[in-house]
Amino acid sequence: MRIYKCKINFNAYAESILYFSTKIELELLFSYHPAWIFVAFLIAAIYTFVLYKKDELLEDVSKTIKLILAGFRFVTVFIIAILLLGIILENFILKKEKPLIFIAHDTSESIIQTKDSTFYKEDYVDNLKALKEDLSKNYDVVDYSFADGIENGIKDKYVGKKTNISQVFDQIYSQYSNRNIGAIILSTDGIYNAGANPIYAINRKTYVPVFTIGLGDTNQVKDVKIDEVFNNDIAFLGNEFPVEVSVSQKDFQGQKVYVKLLLGDKIVSSQTVQFKNKKEQKKINFILKATRIGFIKYTVKIQELDDEFTYKNNTANFYIDVIDGRQKIALLHSGIHPDLGAISYVIENNKNYEVDVKIYSEMENIGDYDLLICHNYNNQNQSLNQAIKDGKKPVLFIVGNNSNLADLNNLNIGFSGNDTKTEDVQFAINGNFSTILFPPSISNLLNNAPPLKAPFGSFKFSKSLDVFAYQKIGNIILNQPLIYFSEKNASKYGVIMGEGIWRWRLYDQAKNQSTANFELFISKMISYLAVKKNKNPFKVNVNSEYEESEDVIVLAELYNSAYDLVNTAEVDFTLTNSDEKDFDYHFFKTSNAYKLELGKLPQGIYIWNASTTFSGKNYKASGTFLVKEVKKEWLNSTANHRLLKNIADNTNGKFYLPKQLNQLKTDIEKRDDIVTVAYNEKSFKDLIDYKWLFFLIIVLMSAEWFIRKFNGGY
Repeated sequence: MRIYKCKINFNAYAESILYFSTKIELELLFSYHPAWIFVAFLIAAIYTFVLYKKDELLEDVSKTIKLILAGFRFVTVFIIAILLLGIILENFILKKEKPLIFIAHDTSESIIQTKDSTFYKEDYVDNLKALKEDLSKNYDVVDYSFADGIENGIKDKYVGKKTNISQVFDQIYSQYSNRNIGAIILSTDGIYNAGANPIYAINRKTYVPVFTIGLGDTNQVKDVKIDEVFNNDIAFLGNEFPVEVSVSQKDFQGQKVYVKLLLGDKIVSSQTVQFKNKKEQKKINFILKATRIGFIKYTVKIQELDDEFTYKNNTANFYIDVIDGRQKIALLHSGIHPDLGAISYVIENNKNYEVDVKIYSEMENIGDYDLLICHNYNNQNQSLNQAIKDGKKPVLFIVGNNSNLADLNNLNIGFSGNDTKTEDVQFAINGNFSTILFPPSISNLLNNAPPLKAPFGSFKFSKSLDVFAYQKIGNIILNQPLIYFSEKNASKYGVIMGEGIWRWRLYDQAKNQSTANFELFISKMISYLAVKKNKNPFKVNVNSEYEESEDVIVLAELYNSAYDLVNTAEVDFTLTNSDEKDFDYHFFKTSNAYKLELGKLPQGIYIWNASTTFSGKNYKASGTFLVKEVKKEWLNSTANHRLLKNIADNTNGKFYLPKQLNQLKTDIEKRDDIVTVAYNEKSFKDLIDYKWLFFLIIVLMSAEWFIRKFNGGY
């Protein structure tokens, strides 16, 4: 169908916070030839003329009133006829968008580690807010405060435990990707200890100028400090464990420093360190013994010397989780295979597990193990075969070239059949799988990973399996599972229908320069299978460890007798801190569960108790968690203005000191690349969609009817 256009230009002015609309241009689009407008005009005119020329009921009415009535009728008919032509209005609106100026202010603890801390808390914040007000006259200004996170507004509280500068650029570039970003003003000391190097972040949009304000002091300070404490997170009851303390100093040449390690108020070990050079770092090793189960807090203190810059970095706390023992895993095989090395590597590097690698015939004391991993299973051990068949232990099967499928069929693990040969199959994730929450990075890795060698033949699979991934050959996804899970009696089991997962580990290393994704994949499967099923209808999920800078969030679930999630009952929560003070909370109800946000908590060991009453029964849950100390901001007090100058130079910006904010404002206003952007915005709307035309027709017809009625025209 041919479209006809008719252009109409007029100017209109409209102003908003972010836009200045200066000109509107209309084009009328016709489904029929524009000449039909003339036809509509004739129809309306002829109809009106015939109606009012010889209307005997209006003989005594004045000519003026007749003309008014005729006009109403003509306009009404003409509008209706025009609407029937299907006219579309195409709007072209010229809009102007003012530049966006972003001010990002660092509120981490390192900012106030200077002699000018009062200035940064009071005068500087006021000056920065005044700069925002001045810039707001000509620009749209958005202000942030940042440290380990980002929040709106310029804050005067310097409480951030970490500094992530790159997140500022990432948020601005992502959230305002299609906007007129004029400039970014970055107010910081340049010290970052979280996130990526900000130099990499600005590479996304180097054409956006970044003006940096260098806070803090670049001079090296005279200080002795604890750089870091290296320790294992977990120790086993009765065992000894090492602790390494890194201590450094500047300008205390020839000084001896006493370092002590305390458990509560008791000194459990101590050493003296002799510094010989003007600037030096020493590592001190301690050996401690785990004497009781649970989280144990230790404190490292170094001697406070005269003329130190600060004493806040002379103390560090660390925590050890002492447990009775690890979960034991048996990795069983009928012959050496690269898969065994890949799996045992993951298990050995997990602090919660220990692994024994054995051939099937050597397997004894099955009850000592929490999980069995069977690679290329063969019935060479009758007691093992019976334990698996009876579902006494959770098992992960890896079915490969040398697996005895007849023996596996007898175990009733979800499939039956025999193979004639093997074939290469790839990974195709089941989008409906939700039993184990794998991050997207794992599915992205496995979807492109090398194929596994899977038995090829006539197989039948149970319909009750929980399938994680299907077999894929080329671009065809088969209905045969590659990885699935199920249960037998009280134990869970999983099956990988193919060998060669060692190639997945190598692929992860080649693609990501790390095997973290492969290790997480194996660890999550092991954790799911090895954990004992909690049949308590009241479950509370709390992480075992948090950091001071991290929000503590507690989730809870309550199940009825049919094991359906319910949240009709109230759930109470009591938190006890290290000083044995109790704090009472109540869970908020979500769609079908419970959630409690405790916010950021001070470092320490916390004991929690949760309770509820449902269907006349009382349910309770309890546990402990740890909030770790974060002192990264106190480990480096020397501002990195070189980084800020590099950021400014690489983006065609400029570096300033805190007392040069007026110059910064002047320089921004002089820039000819920070300008208002004009662009056209097009929109389409059917003429018949304009409601005011409908009401106009109603008004005209009503007015005509009323006048005729008043003058005896009906």
